[in-house]
Amino acid sequence: MIEARRGYVILKNMKHKFLLGLLALAALPGAVSRGENITAAASMLVSGATDHSTQFVSAHDSKIIYEGRFATEQSGAVQLAFPGVTAHLRFRGPALTVWLNAAEENLYFDVSIDGAAPTPLPLRKGEGSYTLLAGTTVAEHTVALIRRNESWHGMVTLTGFDPGPGGELLAAPALPPRKLLFIGDSVTCGEMAAYEPGRDMKDHLNWGPRVTYGMLLARRFGAQCHLVSCGGRGLVRDWQGVRSGINAPQFYELALPDVPAARWDHSQYVPDAIGIELGQNDFSQGVPDQIDYVNAYVQFIEKLRRDAPQAVIFLMQSAMQNDGDPVGDPRRAALLAYLTQVVARCHTPKVLLAPVRHYPGVPGNTHPTGAEHAAMADELEPLFRRALGW
Repeated sequence: MIEARRGYVILKNMKHKFLLGLLALAALPGAVSRGENITAAASMLVSGATDHSTQFVSAHDSKIIYEGRFATEQSGAVQLAFPGVTAHLRFRGPALTVWLNAAEENLYFDVSIDGAAPTPLPLRKGEGSYTLLAGTTVAEHTVALIRRNESWHGMVTLTGFDPGPGGELLAAPALPPRKLLFIGDSVTCGEMAAYEPGRDMKDHLNWGPRVTYGMLLARRFGAQCHLVSCGGRGLVRDWQGVRSGINAPQFYELALPDVPAARWDHSQYVPDAIGIELGQNDFSQGVPDQIDYVNAYVQFIEKLRRDAPQAVIFLMQSAMQNDGDPVGDPRRAALLAYLTQVVARCHTPKVLLAPVRHYPGVPGNTHPTGAEHAAMADELEPLFRRALGW
């Protein structure tokens, strides 16, 4: 059985007092298995034994706050698949270790200690323990552990955390009331947002949801942010033209985008605003039928308004589409015309068109770079502020 739970943003900065330890070394040797060994450690702690240094805390512990969608196993392990999902912790202790299971190689988290700039944490496939903070002095710290990759790269399951000898997990700080939700494809996921010149364009380290337009806007507004996005997917069909797969109206309902049993409880996160950035993949095999596409979009918005009736919904163009490339390509103009018709069909000031310029990316990959995501946020911010009064 899988249970979906809500997640939150924690806004708290503290002076960085310890070095962020051993991240580039990835997993430590002697990984603890999720079953017998962790259960034994936890039971020793519960039974009051004092001869075991592991202060194991389940990833599902109520003091750990998740920003973004996730699902919980019966064991208490927490599954992450959408990009940008963040585990926020506050603890008092000398060090912090996380136990997790990466479904594939080349997956990454960003780790930020006490509000410092994030450091990439590379994962190895399978179970492993990773040192996030290494120190000797017991002190209070905040930690943000941010999933960088999207669902098709592979799921990550968090098993638990160890705050070190004498350490303890502390209650999470208060949460900001504002909530944003962004639904989209690989652009919203942040493909190439963290790209650096010279790096292989297929390297999974190029994904950077933290610097996408969506998460940038959330930080500017002091808001929580959920990225409900999947690369290659669309509204009615994927990038190959397949309509029978899990596209936006389907993965919107899920905590894990390719696990139909992982239903998301929408009452746990009711956004004030929803940004939809779809169309690149729907139009990749040519311009779809107008009536079919507009009807599907209107139905999708009705579903969103069912779950968040007061939310302002912004319909965005694809930043990757560019008329005339190839010469005479009508897709960008067609999508804009379709979105304009959708807005008219909805008959409410809470559904707005949000035009976005074309951004070329880099030669060999047309996904927006980090600088281009910042420019997208600059475009969208005034529209969001006017509509929301923020």
